[in-house]
Amino acid sequence: MKITAEIGLKISFEYLSGNDSILELIKQLAGRHGIRGYLTREGDRVEIIVSAPADRLQNFSKDLGDLMPYSIFMSEASVEPVEPVSDFVTGDFEIRVDTNILPQNLSICPSCLKELFDKDSRRFYFPFISCNYCGGHYAYMYEYPFEREKTVFKFFQMCEKCAEEAEDKSSFRYHYPLISCHECLTPIYLKKGEHERYGFDGEKTAGAFNTAAGVIKKGNILKVYTSNGIKLAGLITQENITKLRGFLSEKRKPITVMFTGFNFLRDYLVVSENELKAIASQEKPTLYLRPSDNFREKELVSPFGYIYAKLPDDPVLLLLSAHLKEEDIKYVFLENFDERMEGITDFELNADLPVLNKQDDMLCIIMDRYTVIEQGEKGVLPNIVKTTATGNLSIAGDYAALDLGDGEYLIDRKEKILHQLDQFVDRIKTLSVLDDRYEVVEVPYDEKKGFYDFQGAILSVLAENRVLDQPAVGIYLSKYSDHNLIAVKSHTRPLTPVIEIKPVRIYPDINQSVKWVLQQIKESSPEGEKLISNLFNRFPDFAEKIDKTELSESYKEASNITAIFNVIAVILDIFPYETSDYFEEPFLFLSKEAVEFKGKKGVRIDYNLVEEDGRFLLNWVKTVQSVISYKLAGAEKDMLAYSVMEGFGDWIINEVSVITSKLKIDNIAIAGDMLTEPVIAGKLINAFTKGKNLYMNRRLPVDRQNIALGGIFV
Repeated sequence: MKITAEIGLKISFEYLSGNDSILELIKQLAGRHGIRGYLTREGDRVEIIVSAPADRLQNFSKDLGDLMPYSIFMSEASVEPVEPVSDFVTGDFEIRVDTNILPQNLSICPSCLKELFDKDSRRFYFPFISCNYCGGHYAYMYEYPFEREKTVFKFFQMCEKCAEEAEDKSSFRYHYPLISCHECLTPIYLKKGEHERYGFDGEKTAGAFNTAAGVIKKGNILKVYTSNGIKLAGLITQENITKLRGFLSEKRKPITVMFTGFNFLRDYLVVSENELKAIASQEKPTLYLRPSDNFREKELVSPFGYIYAKLPDDPVLLLLSAHLKEEDIKYVFLENFDERMEGITDFELNADLPVLNKQDDMLCIIMDRYTVIEQGEKGVLPNIVKTTATGNLSIAGDYAALDLGDGEYLIDRKEKILHQLDQFVDRIKTLSVLDDRYEVVEVPYDEKKGFYDFQGAILSVLAENRVLDQPAVGIYLSKYSDHNLIAVKSHTRPLTPVIEIKPVRIYPDINQSVKWVLQQIKESSPEGEKLISNLFNRFPDFAEKIDKTELSESYKEASNITAIFNVIAVILDIFPYETSDYFEEPFLFLSKEAVEFKGKKGVRIDYNLVEEDGRFLLNWVKTVQSVISYKLAGAEKDMLAYSVMEGFGDWIINEVSVITSKLKIDNIAIAGDMLTEPVIAGKLINAFTKGKNLYMNRRLPVDRQNIALGGIFV
């Protein structure tokens, strides 16, 4: 009898997601190949120890590479030989940690993708294809737990073949709640007016998609059903974009561009390897990317130096993209449809399958080796973050975080958690609510307290990275927050503001804010009065515009650096419009000008502290004064824009360095959506990764859902 020797391997990778479905996939693949071993997880590190004859391990490793979706939350795997596990693992492959399987909305996995385009598969061109490891799970769910009777699919009876597949342990759809096919689910249909074309099977569905691609090729806008709600797709033409922007509430924001194939990204974008991996991951995020000169329509979709770029993330969009490629269409615009847009087009590719939970796309930027999630829900929520146990519930705007027990925090939309709160927990220790707003919570709690956004944002970073019990300096820079600041948490004191931004008035009209800021400079000193006089004399058109502007009684005061950058963009004549379309628009033009600066060095912009009522504040009066002085001296706009951003980054670095040195603190946490500003964020990341422990949100967006998590620990 011939005995085949076993060999052992250890495969390890970092995995930041709270959804452990990938771990179950690894176990299932090991079972397919008769692999013995186990999987463990220590913090963010997953280790797979396997043992089998060489041919089995080779096939198992190939399947891991071919069938396991790459996640934006996953690092590259390392592989090393180890002793075979036969001496201490005698049964099947084991997962030696508790797993959380969450109903997230994820793009198609490699296995389903193969089925989708396989003419011999019964799910050939099935536009709702999904399995245990991919698809719109959350989209169709009424409430937890994720079972068929808790979803829209309860209204559809499984056909005989799907029922058999659901009992096949080797299938990726074993006991899968949403199992379905052409035979047992509603069809997709193409519609124009009263004329409809239904896709009852693969062939008819292919015909509908072929016609839909023809509709787009002819220059029409098409309404498209997806598991994240109805989208609008069309060619990027002056006519289409003008029509689309006419329906948008924020008419000048960048429009998302969907590329119909991965190979087209390098042709039309300036994109790094890390960015390519991220945009192609199973989460299929939308990325900030710079268009190349080949992308001729860039001015139509974005006024800035970047566009929002993505790949198809839904089977419907994948099928549509396949036919668009056949028509030599390499990219289209893709925007969310809402009720205000009725009448924008007569063409729709739709289905009678309600989407219960529409989610915003994940929007990311790659900064150095970090993936920064600015905003979004798809691929993010629901989520589980494991950290210090509290027994608390936190609510921040539309989102909530709940300790399920033993420090496992479920983060989801508020209505999803509060609707079933009594099914999750019997009692809450502390209810924390952002800005101490009123919330109806139908479970008893011991106390209620309010908290600020900066507390939630910074503490969420420390919680994610499991360093809540350690001293830290926190930096919170948010475009919309009233509390941009530097704060300190020590062993004996909670998170406390140390340096804030001198409050500024934010008016509905950006020119009103400019006028108020100039008045503050004029009244601050004789030098300030002379400076404003010189500015108005030198630029009479600007002076006339400001003089004609009347200050309204409607404004708010906020410690917000974006408001100051908005004003600077207008003063430097970088912002090209009379009014802003949305709050941070002037700042984004300033940032664009800074990024495009080709020089090696800027000028020194003043960022100084002032003490008022026992608080240390960044005195933006001096900052704006120095900008005006350089403008009067004839400095170029791009250099000044770069200098403003660079100077602010340098100021933060210097202040934080003084604080960490005096207090002997090694941990620095940064949060807030201004981390997507390249010059500032790049400087902070580069400076604080040298000799310090730099932490940021990596599982959650940096400025929304994270605040709900951090509110737990205030």
